[in-house]
Amino acid sequence: MKRPERRVSLGGLDAIVVGSLPASTVVVVLHGRLMYATDLAPFAHSLDLDATFVIPDAPIEAEPRGRCWWPSDAEERARRGGPIDLFALDPPGRADARAALGALCREIAEDVPLALVGFSQGGMLAMDYVLHGGRADALALLSSSRIAYADWLPRLGALAGKPVLVAHGHDDIELPFAAGLALRDAAAAGGAETEWLAFEGGHVIPLVVWRALRRFLRAHDFDARRASSP
Repeated sequence: MKRPERRVSLGGLDAIVVGSLPASTVVVVLHGRLMYATDLAPFAHSLDLDATFVIPDAPIEAEPRGRCWWPSDAEERARRGGPIDLFALDPPGRADARAALGALCREIAEDVPLALVGFSQGGMLAMDYVLHGGRADALALLSSSRIAYADWLPRLGALAGKPVLVAHGHDDIELPFAAGLALRDAAAAGGAETEWLAFEGGHVIPLVVWRALRRFLRAHDFDARRASSP
């Protein structure tokens, strides 16, 4: 039976909610650039976990489709002629994106377990948010990269003891495999309980990542059915 889905405004962002609010556990899923929340709603349903999924639309319209958390770096990618590690990029609007995510999280998950799952640019935002004091009990970074690393580096201790899943494809044409490795190493350097998944494929969320994410969320109690079973 398909879980209820509705569109609401949370913390100033339009969002799709899969499940019910208020909730006992919340998983916030952050889409990548040139995507919409609707692109990831079926993914949230397919995970089949007894948690409420909240998938916000990023605030900035993008071309040729979708939305972004901060202005697209497409021009920089084109100038360099291929996938790049964005560790030196300090995008305008980064603080605004963190504030928007913080407002949403405080509205829906002030006192309940919260996981952040971010794909691509959404993963960059999730990590940036946690490193700047945002609360999350678990973090999954899918096909993502470091950004503003000079700012991140002294903040990595915020990850100490936190479960973090990092997944990246060998053939990613948006963000190189080396960017995923460096993101994994940054999480580990901060003391995170880091899980790493390298997969064959590109800038996508394949079945092997779906399975790993489902196991990761269940292992950290983001499935009420599992948590309540004997």
